[in-house]
Amino acid sequence: MAYFLGSDVEVVITTESATNNVTLTETTNRYALSTAVAAAPSTGLGINTLVHTNQEFPGDALVDITGVDIGIGAMDEDIDYLGHNTPLKAEIRKNTTLTLTFKRKNVVFDVLFSGDDQGNFGRYGVVGTALGDGLTEPTTDLGYRLVLKLKGSKEFFVVRNCQMTANNITLSPDGTQEQSVEFTSMVAPLIRASVADGECDVATGSGDI
Repeated sequence: MAYFLGSDVEVVITTESATNNVTLTETTNRYALSTAVAAAPSTGLGINTLVHTNQEFPGDALVDITGVDIGIGAMDEDIDYLGHNTPLKAEIRKNTTLTLTFKRKNVVFDVLFSGDDQGNFGRYGVVGTALGDGLTEPTTDLGYRLVLKLKGSKEFFVVRNCQMTANNITLSPDGTQEQSVEFTSMVAPLIRASVADGECDVATGSGDI
């Protein structure tokens, strides 16, 4: 696990769809989740689409980040050989977890994780043209894409096809609310030298998912 202070890292989040965003709409204190064909949600609340113009630093980066905790690992299968003490570690798939901690300022991630009153969830991003429900076979546009950039570095770490696996809110004595959102991905991450077109926004292949 590696932990970065919010002052040291910038994070951009998008859907895995190049055409559809996740939109959160508020009507008389009720919230509704939906998808829309646009680069960004018309309401200003939600998650942008996967295009390189939505991955620009620092303009598209999340604000008020206080910490980023990232774990890069793999799930292995042990294969024992007769006469050997050391087993073979056969990699099955990657296992990347990323936890964002930031100052809470709206209900976007709360509704994405818990769902709206119509039973729509945003944990799984956009699948096709609709919100993922977590009950269908994974596709290449499942989940969200997070791009991390260390300030002062030209390296971009891309976590693909993330699903939201936890959402926690902490109230401090001074009344400030901090929110921690955990994302998990089983797709191999990418390391890129820029966020130019065709770099961090490259689509996930069917063999990667």
